[in-house]
Amino acid sequence: MNDVTAQVRSPSQATKRAVNLKFSHMGISVRNLSAMEDFYTNVLGFTVTDRGHAGGMNLVFLSRDPLDHHQIVLATGRPDNLPGNTANPQFGPSINQISFKLGTLDDLRHVHAKLLEYGGESIFPANHGIAWSIYAHDPEGNNLEFFVDTDWYIKQPFLIPLDLTQSDEQIYEVTHKMCEESEGYEPYSQWRARIGQEMSPYVERA
Repeated sequence: MNDVTAQVRSPSQATKRAVNLKFSHMGISVRNLSAMEDFYTNVLGFTVTDRGHAGGMNLVFLSRDPLDHHQIVLATGRPDNLPGNTANPQFGPSINQISFKLGTLDDLRHVHAKLLEYGGESIFPANHGIAWSIYAHDPEGNNLEFFVDTDWYIKQPFLIPLDLTQSDEQIYEVTHKMCEESEGYEPYSQWRARIGQEMSPYVERA
């Protein structure tokens, strides 16, 4: 193999480096655009930033951050007869779940109350050790997760039911004790610092 061939076959340091990106937004194919818009705006508090028609689809753009024109796009075109998940009906056939980060356990209780008020389906509060979550379906059966990070890491996947009728102090105490007795336990900050050394962070444009 000559030197030129070796140079072609051997990737440069630039190509070895991870692509500079971070997750931005997602689109969901829907059947009933108005029902989905109603749920994401009136239950979850998104704002419609734009709407229109392109590529044969009616589109609604949604965001909760003025720095992001859209975080979710609702687009018509979902098949009426799309089959469900064959492993677990809680989760979607294509999109397994869409997750939203919350600030506090009170925020989680508020979402829980809003979902119940709306008549939400498949509502399931869960404790992952690393997070307290609520799973629920939107009007077209997409599985949503609303979660609050805890202060502890344990090996995932892990899930037990979460009792939101307990006080914050009780939930913290139960979760901390459970984590201390679980595989891989360490402070979440320590785990983040360690795993961060293995990741390629997104770099903002100068």
